[in-house]
Amino acid sequence: MSAFSPVTNNKLYIQIYNQIRDAIVNGTYKVGDKLPSEKELCEMFGVSRVPVREALCALELNGLVSSNQGLGVYVKEVNTITNDWTQEIDPQDIIQARKLMEPEVARCAALHISEVEKERMRDIMDRFRREAEAGVYSEITDRDFHMSIARASGNQVYVVMCDMVWKAMEQRMWSLILSRTVTAEENRKQHFEEHMQIAEAILAGDAEKAYAIMKAHMEDLERRYWN
Repeated sequence: MSAFSPVTNNKLYIQIYNQIRDAIVNGTYKVGDKLPSEKELCEMFGVSRVPVREALCALELNGLVSSNQGLGVYVKEVNTITNDWTQEIDPQDIIQARKLMEPEVARCAALHISEVEKERMRDIMDRFRREAEAGVYSEITDRDFHMSIARASGNQVYVVMCDMVWKAMEQRMWSLILSRTVTAEENRKQHFEEHMQIAEAILAGDAEKAYAIMKAHMEDLERRYWN
């Protein structure tokens, strides 16, 4: 019999987290025990990989488990939790917000970008290029690029909204998941190339192309996150 039961809620990862945490605390899984694989947990809870991955990341951030690449996830502690990372914004909510907002912001940027903002965007892309050649991903450069698009749109509400989204991304669970998926080494080249294409469309004043490429970029972000 499985130690876990299926979940039904839009905040699936919190329920999964709670069930696994309780199983650790009550001794079903002891220190040193290996948890079921992601695939097995998906079957037990009746969900996709994403909420399972988020729950495991929250458990890791709370110090209850440790993840060993290629070996699995092992119980580490059963102590009282001092930082509850499940109170952070769900990364899936962040992705959905960006999918809706950023293509339209890119369209407006292509229509309204000033010469000053063009020069700023070129400087950021030069920084992107140097980092890509060095095999480095910088969250600061990524943020500066997207914020430059918001400023180029000429719409202060877009600037505020984009800033709010990026502030929501300043959390350990989002960073941990992205470091293992979206910004992992095997995805960095594509990540850089997509940003270059977006910048080129905006600098050329091609609003529809900027919208389409940003939309594809956000969809790729979601795909790499889910996979």
